[in-house]
Amino acid sequence: MAMNSLSKTVLGGAMIATLMASSALAAGFQRGTPDTDVLFEPGTTSLRWGLTYVDPQRGFDSIEGQSGNYDDYVQEYTIPSMSLSFGGENLACSVHYTKSFAAEADYTGSPGGALPLQVSSTQSANNADRLVASNPGAASLSRTRTIDFESDEFGSTCRASYANDYGRFSLLGGVFFENFQFEGSSFGFTNLNPQIANGGPQGAFLAGLLNRSGLQATLPTRIDTNVESGFDTGWRVGAAYELPDIALRAQVLYRSEVIHDGISGTADVSVVDTAFVSVNGVRTSVPLPNVALLGIAGAGAQATAGINATDFSASLSDVTSPQYLDVKLQTGIAEGTLLLAAFRWTDWSTNNAVVNTLSSRLGTTSSYQPYFWRDGYTGSLGIGRAFNEQISGALSVGYDRGVSTGAETTYTDLYSLSGGLSLKGAEWAEIRVGALVGYWTDGEQNTSEGAYFNGTVGDDVVYAGNASLKFTW
Repeated sequence: MAMNSLSKTVLGGAMIATLMASSALAAGFQRGTPDTDVLFEPGTTSLRWGLTYVDPQRGFDSIEGQSGNYDDYVQEYTIPSMSLSFGGENLACSVHYTKSFAAEADYTGSPGGALPLQVSSTQSANNADRLVASNPGAASLSRTRTIDFESDEFGSTCRASYANDYGRFSLLGGVFFENFQFEGSSFGFTNLNPQIANGGPQGAFLAGLLNRSGLQATLPTRIDTNVESGFDTGWRVGAAYELPDIALRAQVLYRSEVIHDGISGTADVSVVDTAFVSVNGVRTSVPLPNVALLGIAGAGAQATAGINATDFSASLSDVTSPQYLDVKLQTGIAEGTLLLAAFRWTDWSTNNAVVNTLSSRLGTTSSYQPYFWRDGYTGSLGIGRAFNEQISGALSVGYDRGVSTGAETTYTDLYSLSGGLSLKGAEWAEIRVGALVGYWTDGEQNTSEGAYFNGTVGDDVVYAGNASLKFTW
């Protein structure tokens, strides 16, 4: 059997393994990439559905120097994809959908059910303005509980090809539309000393006493925000070269960045406990006379009434969905055997910090999440083998250079091993399945590197699985 026909059979299993390593587990918030490979499928129409499941087991080993079992804060996720292509040898187009960028973090396993305190009475993305130790007596503090965001991408990509004795040359291009949705929750701690000071002579005396003692009357709240932006437009362009006699295909595809601005929505604020005395938001046991306790309770009740009678709005700073460059190479190296390689560069250095702002007639507060990532580089190398016309498989090793630089420590270096199988029951139908296991290296974040608290993560494991179904006619 010629290398051409049997090598093409193995592409299904090989591609599924590589795509999992270079896309679903790329460092940063990257999730799925559009399935543009259907543009090269034989036949006039191809339809493929796919679903990838990823379980990244990552949790803090220590927070602010305190070691413990804080559970995994990075949550498992799924990536759906769909692609429909139609056309012929010289021209083909596809429409496709995937979940392009997303993240879900749950920090309720941390001490006190949230991340450490940060100053929230500022809009600043400067780390020094967020450190509680450097800003004693701040008007408000917060602790992040959960973060959840996602982007849906709908698009279309076309291929225009020219074939001669030297192979087939193709130009690729298309547009896509991407939205952004964010949900988050945090604990808030409002300093009531200024409100107490405005409560007449007794209030002024009590506030002065608290201030001189370094104490605050604090009202604890919970804030839940839900913001989103509409669909913004991006584009992709690339080129490919194929030499069918040796099942060679080299492809380069660039994807533009998308800036999501005007991200806004609503917020719910609820009081979760009675007012208490604290030092920088940390509850403190201090013996106080009844008049002081009554004054603090009264200020808390007044603040609670104001919160209950107020509508809150929320907004998010501009978010950049980064540009990236995909390079894919596959070639037959023996009958029924393929060598496959992939490389991706992602411009994660545009991701510095995100500020989530809460606004109302009572004032403005915000929460802050620093990243300050470096660019991401992902590579994989695999071997595929066609066992017969119906079954083929592949193994691939991958490496992803972590993007974390010390401001946060989720995405460290990742080493992975993946495998895939392609099962063809007929010329018009194919099932692909794949699995991956990855090893995440340890890391740390530090206030000297842009973090607002110190933390470490250990060596962790990532698991993933994928399945897809394709029809061609």
